[in-house]
Amino acid sequence: MAGLIDLRSDTVTRPTPEMRRAMAEAEVGDDVFGDDPTVNALQERAAELMGKEAGLFVPTGSMGNQVSLGALTRPGDEVVCHSGAHFLHYEGGSAGAHFGLMMRPLEGPGGVIDATAVAGAIRPGSEHNPRSAVVAMENTHNSAGGAVFPLDEAQGIAKVCTERGVAVHLDGARIFNAQAATGIPAAHWAECADTITFCFSKGLGAPVGSMVCSTREVVGEAHRLRKRLGGGMRQ
Repeated sequence: MAGLIDLRSDTVTRPTPEMRRAMAEAEVGDDVFGDDPTVNALQERAAELMGKEAGLFVPTGSMGNQVSLGALTRPGDEVVCHSGAHFLHYEGGSAGAHFGLMMRPLEGPGGVIDATAVAGAIRPGSEHNPRSAVVAMENTHNSAGGAVFPLDEAQGIAKVCTERGVAVHLDGARIFNAQAATGIPAAHWAECADTITFCFSKGLGAPVGSMVCSTREVVGEAHRLRKRLGGGMRQ
């Protein structure tokens, strides 16, 4: 409808003429084989921005979260997260369906879980318990109205997880909103996590796609899982 201001989501943006022209003129190749120079350059740039070794382009943020969690876990493992986490409510139960993961949700104001609660939620090693494999944060937090996850809280959680041998995943779909709001580079939050995802179709206004950034080893496994989930893109 002409003149309608659509505030449902930042995902309803449309490509600009300049973006469409760039897509039409982009050099392409088969990304499944690693032959797309434009995607390769994008992955390298994303990894550089996040201070990570490697990046992986995926079609959606949901897939980015799923391949990240899958790469860090085994079936039957548990993920500690906020009770309003995106992958807990808005990704069709895919972490359980695809990777056999259990969720341990924690409460916290503004989408924030604190280090003390996380330390208490990480289970002791026992054959009777699911293994606490990953602690997940979300920044900015969609269900909390776009609240920024405080950097000092993220650093506290990272410290606890390092001490307990638990991986950290950061759903950074809108991480650049946090950067814009605080002036803190996104890489400072990424430093707190083993894997970080961010979306091009959210605050960045691109028509499609998300990125997973981590070590080369983890990104290699995420690449395999992307193929399993049907996310390999040819051109």
